[in-house]
This record gives sequence, structure tokens and C-alpha cells, in this order.
Amino acid sequence: MNNRIKNLNSLPLKAGKCVIYVMSRDQRVHDNHALLRAQQIALENKLPLVAAFNLLSKSGDRAREHYQFMIAGLRHVESDLRAHDIEFTLFFEDHAVGLLEQLNKLQPAAIVFDFSPLKGPINIKNYIADNADCSVEEVDTHNIIPIWIASEHEEFAAHTFRRKVHLKLINWLEEPPKLLKHSIAIKPSLRPDWDRAAKIVQKIDTNGTTINYEAGSEAALAHLKEFIKTRLAGYAGDRNNPNIDGLSGLSPYLHYGQISSLRVALELTHNHTPLLFREPRLAKYEGQPTLGDSIDALLEELIVRKELADNYCYYNSNYKKLAGAKDWAKKTLAEHEHDDREYLYSLKELENLNTHDGAWNAAQSQLAKTGKMHGYMRMYWAKKILEWSPSPELAVEHANYLNDHYSIDGGDPNGYVGVLWSIAGLHDRAWFSRPVFGKIRYMNYNGLKNRFDVEEYIKKWLD
Repeated sequence: MNNRIKNLNSLPLKAGKCVIYVMSRDQRVHDNHALLRAQQIALENKLPLVAAFNLLSKSGDRAREHYQFMIAGLRHVESDLRAHDIEFTLFFEDHAVGLLEQLNKLQPAAIVFDFSPLKGPINIKNYIADNADCSVEEVDTHNIIPIWIASEHEEFAAHTFRRKVHLKLINWLEEPPKLLKHSIAIKPSLRPDWDRAAKIVQKIDTNGTTINYEAGSEAALAHLKEFIKTRLAGYAGDRNNPNIDGLSGLSPYLHYGQISSLRVALELTHNHTPLLFREPRLAKYEGQPTLGDSIDALLEELIVRKELADNYCYYNSNYKKLAGAKDWAKKTLAEHEHDDREYLYSLKELENLNTHDGAWNAAQSQLAKTGKMHGYMRMYWAKKILEWSPSPELAVEHANYLNDHYSIDGGDPNGYVGVLWSIAGLHDRAWFSRPVFGKIRYMNYNGLKNRFDVEEYIKKWLD
């Protein structure tokens, strides 16, 4: 596990009263290397272990429904931790200064964070590490291959990253240790203030979505097992048809860390050796796709694509802006920024489904109603925002807002990378030049019709 650990300061363990794990991105008890590391330090030094979650009063454009799902999952975390005699508490600090004050009240001998590549969490962890008087560590338990092990720089595209993943993956597909009962208690005992949390949640703007997912790690594992049993075999052939329930539906659980990518991969590869040294056949199959094809296709999404998104956001701080695009993409978009656009839509018009395009309206409707949008439609959705915006910069801004505000898994590296891929060719190559898009890959309504019954999709989500 040592390669998952990154020291954020050079201070040694001090004579404190506990070890604190600051849970953030990985909201689970099992398969959590950050929690395991904190327990290791605590047991070696005969100290109590405390897990804490800091609830922000506002998190970007995230909505009340997202907070409610998260809080429901955290209640399961508390219960699971109690079963292991580990204390759980909530902090309510919007600034790193206040968070450090709360941590210091518990007199920690060491502090352990889980990993996020996003700027907000990085800034908080760096402040704590620079100003705490004890050892501060970070553990990447979100990625199967720790971000700093997978690559030491921003990867150009999936094919450059895939080679590294395939060479290293076999060394990381192993069962994590089990969390132990923690016999050393902190006194006085701690209790999270769920009433205060509920009041914060009620002040967050609602987005009106209905989240049809049960929160928590137990529900996440049950969802995974049901998918493997009933839909995995058809995944490779069905996943690009928005009219078929062919996707895994795991993204909410992965986003909130209620299940680990490692657990998903271990369940998928239980009776299957994944493709490690050649690219999965993701586009076309000779005959009917096999179960192995589906497993490899899902592993490609789960590991290569998902962890490539973390790689990008970790090494490029402009992940929410057009400035984060490659030079060739920025150049071609700038050359076509003043091209005539047949339609221009404001953010409000997009949000209210007031466009001429039934397929786009249906995709936004699916997102607004359910908090989810089919992945194939998400590409079309974002590309049309580029086509209907006065500038690519504004297109990126509007796409990120809509995704973060409505999608249950918004505010995530996958979302930011998906927007830049669609609008600014990130991790893609230059295509033939055309108005507005320049050399960015193009999608249109006729292309949808060649893939699936788009009228059926429109009827489902707009009627």
C-alpha cells in the first residue's frame, strides 16, 4: 500500500491523542486504503481513530438532491464505522482555516486525507499540511493505479495512457486488507450533528431531479452484482444505444466513493483475465460480442478512461476552461469563433429545453428528470452547445454548469474531461475542418439516426 501514500509535509508523528482520517471523495468503509492507512498508524501507536467528513455549505453548482444522496450514504458510513468501533464526526467549515481549527481540537498525532485531483480539495489539503503541527498524508484509494504511479505527467490521449495502464494493472488488482475493529476509543465519544447537516442541505438550491438510486456501499455492491448477473453480457453491444438499459449505472456510486473502482474490477475479473497488452475491441465486433468483450469494454471505461480523467485534472489546473485544451484545438476554434451560427441559445433557453433540436431537448430532459444522461447522448449534447454558443469559452462554461447542477455525478473529473473532449477535442485528434467546429470532431442528428431509433428516445423523454 505504500505507493498509494503521498507525504504532504515532512513532519513526524507527534504525541497526539488520535489519528484522523478526513474522508472526502471516498465515502465508504470497505476497500478504503486511506482509512486503512489511518488505522495502521493508530494501531501502531495505540491511539484512537477518528473519521471525519467536512460538509461544505455550498459546493460549486451542485444541487440539494446531490447533497441528500451524499448525506444518506454518509449515514451508512457512520453505521459501518460504529460496527468497527471507530468514531465518525462531521465538520462544517467552508474554509481551510476553520477546518484546521477543528482538527486541532482533537489533537491529532497524524492526519490522513483521501485523494482528489480537483483544485478545491488540493488547496485545502496543502493548507492543512503547511500549517498543521503533525504528519499529514494523502492516500489515493479512488484510482486502481495511484495517480502518481500511473503517469508522471499529463497524458496526450487514451492510447498513450492505456499502454501504461496495461503494463502496471496486474500489480494493482489485489484484494485490499480488511478493516479491523478498533479497540482504542476516544473520550469523550463523538457524534455527527445530522440536524445541522439537514439544515445546510435545505438551503441548497434544488434542481428537481428524481434520483432513483439507493445510497450507500451496501446498495452499491448490490447494484454491481445485479448488473453483472443481468446486463453485463450485453454491455459491449448495448452500451451505445440510449434506448436500451445497457449501461452499468455505477457512476453515482463511483463518484461519491460509495464503491471503489478496485472492487468493481475485482468482481468483473473474478473468472476472467482482462486484456492487458492489446486494446479491447471497443468499436466493432466480428459476430456477437462475448462476455469477455463486455468485461474488457467496461474495464476500459472504468480504468483507462476514468483514470485518464483524473490524470488530466491532476496535471492541468484549467480542466474547467477552454484554456485547458490543446493548442491545435484552441487555434481551430479561434479561427471559427466568428462563423455564422444558424441558432444561438442562452443558458436559460438550454436549461428550459427551448431549442429546435428534439434529440438535444430529450437529452437535457433525461438529465433534468433523472440526474443521468446516456453517455452517447452526452457527446452530442455538449457538441451542440458549442454549435449554438457565441464562443467556445461560453460553451464550456454552460456545459459544465448544466452537468454539475443536474447530473448526480457532476463536479467530477469525468464530467470536465467529457466536456473538453466534446467541445475542444481533448484526448482526440484533429478531423476535417467545418464551420464553427473547425477541426473538432462533429456530430449531427442524422448520425444519431444511423445509430439508434432517435424518435423513440425523443418520445420517451419529451412526452
